[in-house]
Amino acid sequence: MKHTLSVRFLFVMVLISVLSALIAGSIFGTMDPSILSGANPGLTTYLAMFIGQGFLIVPVFFYLKRKKFNLIDSFRLNFVSKEIIYTTFFISIGAMILSDELNILIGMIIPIPDSFLQIETLLKPEEPFSLALLIITIVIIAPIGEEFLFRGFLQTGLEKAWNDVTKAILFSSLFFAVIHFNPFWIIQIYVLGVLLGFLAWKTNSIIPCIIFHVIINATSLLFTSIEDTIEPIIFWNGHINPILIFIGGISFWYGFKRLNAKGVI
Repeated sequence: MKHTLSVRFLFVMVLISVLSALIAGSIFGTMDPSILSGANPGLTTYLAMFIGQGFLIVPVFFYLKRKKFNLIDSFRLNFVSKEIIYTTFFISIGAMILSDELNILIGMIIPIPDSFLQIETLLKPEEPFSLALLIITIVIIAPIGEEFLFRGFLQTGLEKAWNDVTKAILFSSLFFAVIHFNPFWIIQIYVLGVLLGFLAWKTNSIIPCIIFHVIINATSLLFTSIEDTIEPIIFWNGHINPILIFIGGISFWYGFKRLNAKGVI
């Protein structure tokens, strides 16, 4: 960025982007007759999700473009080495496993109402084209758009405005968690947001964050789709299998060890 944007302006722009995405998606979502009938979501719902997520970064992008900001710097879109991509994979796998167990532990303290669990129906479309749209939206469009907006535009701007990396990561992650509009997952999303924020700062790029986000979303969608088939392997007495937790812990530790190794960054 050529100059520092104010903290208020940064948050307002992110809020405008989120609201614009919601409005764009809602316009198409209301065209789905299943909303009124109570039937499973139709193709229009998945198209609305696709359009909404795709619109997330549009307001910020056009503002920066109009003001002739350097988009690479504004979004922290710097190239990274193969070694960083390699370490990101291990961090992501470990975070995915450990966050699933965290989700279970929090659920034991704060049970999730059945109404919130109905989202699983949305993640299991019956039509092939709806499934394709869902996969593209959740696994590709959402990670890219959210990382551009939160770890790129917002966190980078806050780091410059506050000159405090820790504060920038914590507040951008909190905003990231809140806009998911699920109070029962806010802790898990916040923790993942902090990890993503640290990764963006440490590597000076959102590319590892996009990879991390893609892996988390892809595995979550996959496990939701085949949960009944692999449940005996993944779960043990209502928790993640201890062997998987051990693997996740080792993978997470190894990834961060490699990330902090001399010569990697």
